[in-house]
Amino acid sequence: MKRIALLLAAAIAITSPLFAHVGSPDVALEGMAGPYHLMVSVKPPDVIPGTALVTVYLDNPAKLSIGAQPIYFYSGRQGAPSADLLQPVTGRPGQYSGKVWLMRDGSSSILLQVQGPSGKGELIVPIVAVSTAEKKLPAATGYVLVGMGILLFVLLVTIIGASVAEGLTHKGQDLTTNRRRAKKIAVVMAAVFSSLIVFGGNSWWMHWANRYRRFMFKPMHASYHLQRDSGGNALTIHIDTLGQRRWSLPYLVPDHGKLMHLFVLRIPAMDAFAHLHPVREDSATFRTILPPLPKGRYLAFADVVYLSGFTETLKDTFNIDDNLSDSLHRLDPDDAYAYALPNDIIDNPFRGDDHAIVCGKPGAGVRMQDGSTMIMEGPADQSFESGQLYNLRFSVLDSDRKPAPLQPYLGMMAHAAVIKDDGSTYIHLHPVGTYSVAAREELAGRMGRTDRGFRYPDPTAFRDSIDQLISRIKGMSDDDRNTFLMRQMNMPAMGTTGGMKMGNRISFPYSFPQPGIYRIWVQVRRNGRVLTAAFDRSVK
Repeated sequence: MKRIALLLAAAIAITSPLFAHVGSPDVALEGMAGPYHLMVSVKPPDVIPGTALVTVYLDNPAKLSIGAQPIYFYSGRQGAPSADLLQPVTGRPGQYSGKVWLMRDGSSSILLQVQGPSGKGELIVPIVAVSTAEKKLPAATGYVLVGMGILLFVLLVTIIGASVAEGLTHKGQDLTTNRRRAKKIAVVMAAVFSSLIVFGGNSWWMHWANRYRRFMFKPMHASYHLQRDSGGNALTIHIDTLGQRRWSLPYLVPDHGKLMHLFVLRIPAMDAFAHLHPVREDSATFRTILPPLPKGRYLAFADVVYLSGFTETLKDTFNIDDNLSDSLHRLDPDDAYAYALPNDIIDNPFRGDDHAIVCGKPGAGVRMQDGSTMIMEGPADQSFESGQLYNLRFSVLDSDRKPAPLQPYLGMMAHAAVIKDDGSTYIHLHPVGTYSVAAREELAGRMGRTDRGFRYPDPTAFRDSIDQLISRIKGMSDDDRNTFLMRQMNMPAMGTTGGMKMGNRISFPYSFPQPGIYRIWVQVRRNGRVLTAAFDRSVK
């Protein structure tokens, strides 16, 4: 039990560097490297081994030396390769960029080592490196390689045949019968030998190609079953146990105090939204209560985190055949929902509900459920460019248009979900970026240790310990729960010297992966209530 407790403490601290991504693999981070404030973007490779593109942005351009060192969770800093220097980007003061090789998959990080006029500093960027694609050889290149192979085959056979015939005959002399016979034998043996080399090489290549396909990342799926009874709109989620990682389901760990973060969104209008936290019934089954949502087809994004620090998003769909009306039952006090359905639409079944909001644009406010207003800062006509790192900024005003101080929500200043209009891109954002603070702290601690290897604990004992922890966290008051979660993520407590300051402004670093229309759902907490706003942004 002591061992389980130690592993449990580690599990609390480990969360995913690539928290909840679908079609949005880039890592965005905002933090301090000693005295230097950095914005960091990492584009991991989709094939491992491969190179990650690392870009660093400075608030105040200065002449710095920035090294990027890949450090893997299981080997630590002692077994890490040397750092690669990032180079200044021409014409963009304060921007540095470079490539870093990632040679193995799994939970890892990139350690940024900054040195300049103000001293030295380090910043850890947690990432998860997995192979998600299979590169195809261009047809033209294939034809060229086949042609060259045939040419080399013919040349090899010809050279070997000539070496035992013409190569041993004086100039001007005819080949003897023995030389001709030797040439034929050499040509046949060279052809057979070369064919065996080609066959062996092809077998070796196909073995590793099949192995790569077998271990290439394949997301798990889940089935959804909605049952309406006296207990509310019960939604049961059963994870497919035939996937690659079925053995790891007992090793789920809490992120922000929850084993699963479930986001549901009605498609194609993206006008009904809920952020829920299902409870675990067994290793592969979860259950939650749906709020009053309109009928239709829904996208579901379920985020789970494994003991290793690897995070996965289970993307699936389900249907609601009739409008749901029950709002009295809730399994988790942190569940929240909202409708981006204007009250003046005649066929809006939730007209007049205080959860109805109007989707806003930059510069225009969104009136939230308690009467306060959230504003997305920036020019109303500004379009973002895909692949560029931005800071999405928001502010909250009360009914008198004065700054409205916020409260922590699940140990953070705010949460956001960014979803593309076709559902191909989804990510769960935090003000610190696309990762969890706890992951960075755990990796920082790992760098100071020299032990290697890892053994998983007994699955039943570990799962029961996690369930007890979740029950304990759920039973805390809001203030105690947020204090506990911030302590676990090594974040400064509220009201302490140098602690987190909860004003009315929040920001999220993010890089939109592709052009299109994105809806940004932002959630904050005021007066003990979770509030939701929605904004649309166009990306070129």
